[in-house]
This record gives sequence, C-alpha cells and structure tokens, in this order.
Amino acid sequence: MAHERHSDLVARGKEIVQNAPQLYIDLDVESDGCPGYGSLLSVGAVSPWGEEFYRELRPVDGPYVPGNREFCAKHGLEYERLIDEGVEPSVAMQQLTQWQQALKERHGKTGASVLVAFNASYDFPMINLEYLRAGISNPFGVAGYCLKSLAIAVLPQYDWSMTAKSKLSREIMPEGDFTHNALEDAIWQQELHFALVAKLSASFHNLTV
Repeated sequence: MAHERHSDLVARGKEIVQNAPQLYIDLDVESDGCPGYGSLLSVGAVSPWGEEFYRELRPVDGPYVPGNREFCAKHGLEYERLIDEGVEPSVAMQQLTQWQQALKERHGKTGASVLVAFNASYDFPMINLEYLRAGISNPFGVAGYCLKSLAIAVLPQYDWSMTAKSKLSREIMPEGDFTHNALEDAIWQQELHFALVAKLSASFHNLTV
C-alpha cells in the first residue's frame, strides 16, 4: 500500500466520494484580498463525476491587497476587464446554488453539499461572504472541508508543515501544480482529494482487520 500507484488511489477515492451520501464539490477561488477585505474574482468547481462550474465576477468597491490584485492580473483576472465583463456576484452565487442543486437531484444526494478546498479556511469564507451579501442561503452549510487538514491524517507524523503541496508524497500528489485558474485548480485539487480519501480509507481498514 505504501507504494500504490497514484492512478489506483485516485480511482478508488473517486468511487468512495461518488458513493457518499452528500455531494462533495471541489472548489477554488481567486481573490484580490481576503474575506471582508477585497473582491472574489473567480470561482471554479467540479463534481465527483466531472461536471464543471466557472464564473468570473465583477469586483466590489472597497479595500484590497495590492499584491493580490497584481497577482490575479498576471493570471488573467485584470480588474478593469472584470469591471466590464464580470458576472454580478449575487448572480454568480445564485448560479452556483442552482448548479449544485441540479447535481444533488441528478445523483440522489441529500443534506447540505460539502465545499472541499485545499485550505478551506480561505475559500469557504470568501464564498460564504458573497452568499451573505447576496442574501442567499449558503448551500454548503457553515463549514468547509479542508484537504490540508485531511492530509495530516495520512502523514507518518503530526506535523502541519508537512501538509504543504511541495512536501506531500508523490503517491498522492497530482502532476503539476496550481495554475491559478480557479477551475483548473479545482480539477487538480480533486485528484488530490480522491487520493487522500483512498489512503485514509485504507488506514481505517487496517485498523479494523
């Protein structure tokens, strides 16, 4: 098991996630700040069956982090373009809700959907704030599912610093890295998600046999 192929882990983890009672959505955002101090500029999401969602949002007036804005511009999210072309944030949140609801009905899932992110303490609050601003109920409930937190459960030692992408084992890591396109990053992240779920499932099995 220690040297199991990455593709085998991903395939087994995918099956586990698809068969879970809840709908797990791998999601990534890009922003020129942080929750309450900046704008959500893009949202990318993917279901366990590969259905995709991507929106670029119109920035809101207010403070931002200059370095974040410059970084986003270098990756195609120029502030001036998004002012003209971005979707109104409240509309984007309505569309995200409708998208995940259609998936729940299609795949027979119950309860609140689960927002999965690599560092959900960043992505979930950004999404939650936009739902609050829009006056729309957050379909992902009150908390996000953090893959960094999951990763520590499959490490040989309890060391948060080892959950960095650069330090996780090749067995569970997808090829490449984040591109800072929210949809591409959500898809990349999902592969890591599946591999981690398979590893954790194997650990549970070893404890019970």
